[in-house]
Amino acid sequence: MKATTFLERVKREAQLVDALLVARYALVIHDGMTLLGDDEPPSRWPMRFDRELQCIDAALQMAGIDTMQALHPPNLYWKDDDADDADDGGGLPPGADD
Repeated sequence: MKATTFLERVKREAQLVDALLVARYALVIHDGMTLLGDDEPPSRWPMRFDRELQCIDAALQMAGIDTMQALHPPNLYWKDDDADDADDGGGLPPGADD
């Protein structure tokens, strides 16, 4: 296998792991919340993501990621060239100051 092919494959796999970590973070944050309907009296729907979290954890464990470590919030808006920008938006995501 050529080195460039190997590096491209590893980069794709890293992007997949990053996406799974972001999805896991979002599900953990919302797990256990209750949605309220707009009817009278408001109907309630508990949000449970146990199965989804188990599937994501299994995939991450197969990739060698320790899912027992504390979750840190993902930095979705970070780019390599952000450090060079004079006006970084004050830490707001792109378009938030419009």
